[in-house]
Amino acid sequence: MKITKRQLRRIIKEEKQKLLHEGQVQEETLFDALEQYVMVLDEEMGYDVPRDQLKAEVLKFVDQYFKQTEEPPGGWDQ
Repeated sequence: MKITKRQLRRIIKEEKQKLLHEGQVQEETLFDALEQYVMVLDEEMGYDVPRDQLKAEVLKFVDQYFKQTEEPPGGWDQ
């Protein structure tokens, strides 16, 4: 079965829209999780913590994540 250029463009456009929508959903989920984390962090730190201090704690957490998930020298196979 052959498809025309027009049909191919439409298929590509539809698939691109699906991928963009999936990315938006994942980003919203990540933002929701981050918002929950910041709320819990604020509560644990005593409420009404300055935004700069909360931001520093979140960035510290993210740095720790990346340090823990870094590939060891020589790779994972060792």
